[in-house]
Amino acid sequence: MTTYAELVQNIKDFMEDDGTEFSNEIDKFIDLSELRLSRDLKTPEFRRKVTSAFSANDPFLTMPTDLVLLEHLHLVNSSVRSVLLLKSDEFMLEFWPNRTSTGTPKYYNYFDSTTILVAPTPSTNFSLELSYKRRLPALSSSNTSNWTSINAADALLYACLIEASVFNRNFPLQDRYMAMYKEAVQAINNEQLVGISNDDFYKKSEG
Repeated sequence: MTTYAELVQNIKDFMEDDGTEFSNEIDKFIDLSELRLSRDLKTPEFRRKVTSAFSANDPFLTMPTDLVLLEHLHLVNSSVRSVLLLKSDEFMLEFWPNRTSTGTPKYYNYFDSTTILVAPTPSTNFSLELSYKRRLPALSSSNTSNWTSINAADALLYACLIEASVFNRNFPLQDRYMAMYKEAVQAINNEQLVGISNDDFYKKSEG
């Protein structure tokens, strides 16, 4: 486990740099590192499932603010769940040249960084489920710990040192910490797989 203050000090100590310019960038190192970990770790803490809805005659849907990667988008119509498929811009334009035509959404694409576009335009209000990878509440002086700092402190530190090495243009050191980071992430992900296997074993044993 590490706190925000301890992480900041560790970054300075490992990099042997407590200069003002370097210190002013540390929050950026931590932010980029947390984003990297949210993509690379496969633990349930980074996954979320929420419900939302399409509005009739509106082909746009705003994504959750903590979204990193959208994994699945399910349309829920009564008791039937159907998967919306991610398609290219070219496909969307060819399949659905007229946005005023409505129906049951089948496909989606990213309109911008916070919004998706579906086709056809919803003919009525539709419920949906979003499964996605999320960012945890960020570490800061006011939020001194989170799941990552408690359970993946080594991977978090190595990720920060990667960013710090890039900032200092110390690329051999960057390679060293990248290797250590990958090893730590792999170990955490392997622990998750072992946990799933153990759960399955005990469920079968109890059955």
